[in-house]
Amino acid sequence: MTTPSGPQAAPDRTAPPPGEDEAAATQSQLAGMILLHQLSEELVGAEDESALYQKLVNAAVAIMRSDFGSLQVLEAGGRGPQLRLIAAHGFTPHAQHHWAVVDADSNCICGLALRRGERVISSDLVRDALIPQDDLAVYLDTGMLAVQSSPLITRHGRLLGMLSTHWRRTYAPTADQLRLFDILVRQAAELIERNQVDAALREREAWLAGQKEAMQAAMDGAPLEVSLGVLARTATQQLDDGVRAAFYLSDVDGKQLNHVVGMDETYAQAVNGFLIGPESLTCGLATATGEAVLTSDVREDPRWQPWLWLAERFGYRACWSFPIHTSAGSFVGTFALYWPQPHEATPRHIDLAARLTQTAAIIISRDIEATARRRTAAALRESEAALRDAGRRKDEFLAMLAHELRNPIAAIRNASYLLLNHPDSVATARCSALIDRQVALLTELVDDLLDVSRITRGLVTLRREPCELQAIARNALSSLQPMIAGKGHRLEFAAPELPVRVIGDPGRIEQIVVNLVCNAVKYTDPGGRIGVTIQAHDGAAELRVSDDGIGMSPEVTGRVFDLFAQAERGLARSQGGLGIGLTIVKQLVELHGGTVRAFSEGTGRGSEFTVRLPLAQVPYAHVDASREPQRANPLAAHRVLVVDDREDCVDSMAALLEIHGAQVRTASNGVRALELIRAWKPDIVLLDLGLPDIDGFEVARRVRADPDGHAVLLAAVSGYGQPDDVERALAAGFDRHFIKPVDIPELVRWLQEVSLAAAGATAKV
Repeated sequence: MTTPSGPQAAPDRTAPPPGEDEAAATQSQLAGMILLHQLSEELVGAEDESALYQKLVNAAVAIMRSDFGSLQVLEAGGRGPQLRLIAAHGFTPHAQHHWAVVDADSNCICGLALRRGERVISSDLVRDALIPQDDLAVYLDTGMLAVQSSPLITRHGRLLGMLSTHWRRTYAPTADQLRLFDILVRQAAELIERNQVDAALREREAWLAGQKEAMQAAMDGAPLEVSLGVLARTATQQLDDGVRAAFYLSDVDGKQLNHVVGMDETYAQAVNGFLIGPESLTCGLATATGEAVLTSDVREDPRWQPWLWLAERFGYRACWSFPIHTSAGSFVGTFALYWPQPHEATPRHIDLAARLTQTAAIIISRDIEATARRRTAAALRESEAALRDAGRRKDEFLAMLAHELRNPIAAIRNASYLLLNHPDSVATARCSALIDRQVALLTELVDDLLDVSRITRGLVTLRREPCELQAIARNALSSLQPMIAGKGHRLEFAAPELPVRVIGDPGRIEQIVVNLVCNAVKYTDPGGRIGVTIQAHDGAAELRVSDDGIGMSPEVTGRVFDLFAQAERGLARSQGGLGIGLTIVKQLVELHGGTVRAFSEGTGRGSEFTVRLPLAQVPYAHVDASREPQRANPLAAHRVLVVDDREDCVDSMAALLEIHGAQVRTASNGVRALELIRAWKPDIVLLDLGLPDIDGFEVARRVRADPDGHAVLLAAVSGYGQPDDVERALAAGFDRHFIKPVDIPELVRWLQEVSLAAAGATAKV
């Protein structure tokens, strides 16, 4: 029967050794004490642990005069505390395998002693009803009839294991034997405790060394697979038992896992792209939930059925996955362990995995931050390069702008000199025509600059209406015919008979056509071909402008719509203009909801620009896109006051108006203008906004505040022509706003229209 027994308990002796007497007992006790003394000296040395454990078992057998002995250590198992056999004397292979691990709920003798925390003696195993049949069968098969198991407890009361002896006969150890045996038990407890502390220190040092090596590799800038590979290697070396370790990281979207390091390339290819989610398993599930997923046997987990082929192919039965989260708190991957046999995770395993994942999280967080810094630095470098490039192109553009402005200014200056020094009729006519052309060119340059500014700032408002692309293109080509003919180019125009209709601003669409054709004219040698094609294609109105000119390199083609890009095509090939026409084209096309594409087969092989605009979805009446200006009629004898602080501007404008029949007076500031308006009562006032004393806005407000001030027509004349400038002028009381340099025919038409309107109103009265 099993009997608990402490160090001082009386023995239950059922079968004393034959022939043992008091002298023999004394001799046996003396031999035991000598053995303990010798063993104590040996335990102090640095002998191999397994050899020392075996000596403890052999000493136990000698002291207890038993036939068998065993030493077990307590460890944390997957299902709780368990005893693991580390040394044995006389055990058969079957016995060693059967008692290799004994759980705390076992009813074998050592299991009972583990649960009770005290010595348990069974002097007759056959008569002991508590012994399970499978254990009893092994006892009897091994030849054991009596057993005692004594707990190994430290001075601080911590249970470390079990030291047991077994007899081939029924037997109860004597009190003297137990006293000597208890000394041996204390020695065994001290040895195991010391070895466990040393082992824990060595293990901790090994883990710390691995972590340090991995961190150092990361700090040295090693790739992520190198630093994480050190951690994986550390895990396999310290855990042993054939375990393999691997790291996986999620993709940028956090939807899939990819192998980083640990397993071979074949396995990596098989699992790359593994889905992350609550319906996944192992690594995918651990990353999704942020909790460890510990599968002790993949064959027993139903979720593993679709992936058993993988486990069998690569030879593992247990798979543990531990989530990795960065310093920011996001889960970015997993650390996985693969065991060749079913394996329960113990607290030691969990603790060691936690250390590794914490280190891996630091390394991965650092890598993410370093990658972000590299990307930021690269973006900054690209931005700086772009700024330098933009600055270079801006400088080239400014040089080109100065060149383009100097040309007409030089021509105007030459004409002015001729008019002042040789005022004959031929010279006057010739110089007047030259000045008109050069002013038109300057106006075009300024208008282009203003267009780019307005479009870029989103200040352009399209006047959308139904229009026919063919009619717009014909008008544009008609206005460009002198330029095309002057270069000797051959123009080819092709369009379908049925109208290709769009909804847009006819003036702006015509500007698109003009800019594209002008670009072709500039970069095509005299006598070259320019083609303009219109068609409806794939639900869009399509305009193609092609030429057989100098073409473009791929680098220029990719940036031809950028601002200031003309310089890249060569200053020597510039044919006038600022090189911003294509920029305006792209912006206007996009404002119409369309696209524009440039294509060239290379330098010297011509260019082609394709504009696609949405087709009109509803039918509409034919719209005549031509806008023929009305012929100006001489002005009636109206009183017109011209106000401008620039003498040349006011004198030239007065002369023009007098030629058309107007009575003109002038003023150079706002105060003088108000005096003339009150005294002379002009019909029309052309008023500059930037006056030296009070600005034109204030003059207009004071005129309108006068009881008779609504009888006069006020026209603002200014170099400021943005929409908000016009709105401000109208709000101040102006009837019309003209931008400098004033389009004289347009001004005369307006003056004629208001004169006719005034005459009609007088006739009705």
